[in-house]
Amino acid sequence: MKTQSLALPCALVAAMMLASFTNASAQDSATEPQLPGNPLTRMMSGLNPMNWQMPKLKMPTMSTFLPTSDEKERVITKKDSLVDEVSTTAKKSWQRTKETLNPMRLIPAGFRQDSQTSPAPEPKQQGGFFSNLFSPFPKSEDEEVNRSVNEFLKQEPVR
Repeated sequence: MKTQSLALPCALVAAMMLASFTNASAQDSATEPQLPGNPLTRMMSGLNPMNWQMPKLKMPTMSTFLPTSDEKERVITKKDSLVDEVSTTAKKSWQRTKETLNPMRLIPAGFRQDSQTSPAPEPKQQGGFFSNLFSPFPKSEDEEVNRSVNEFLKQEPVR
């Protein structure tokens, strides 16, 4: 029973020594100075919060935030080329839209008429609803002929 109780602490001590040895070899000697004492003492002192140090960070300056003159020129030329690219794309898209929605393209090929054909003759004007309503008798062919003033004067007077 005593051998079992001694085996556990010995195993723990061996594990801590092994861990401190691998931890000490993994550390960079240039960044942190080695503490005096054996590896177990160094490992235990590393676990003490009183020995912890804040990481050293380089504070940024305004020059790192502001763009350089070369970068400013690159941004301006990129912006100008972007505007040109967008405007040419918009012009091409509008041209394709006009060509696609052209009414002459929407008419099937068999129904297209050449632009040189003469227009169809206009149909004879028929009287509308009210003209037919107020003139009960249809007009005869001879009434449609224009008469001159002399023919009007040659009429017999109405008595």
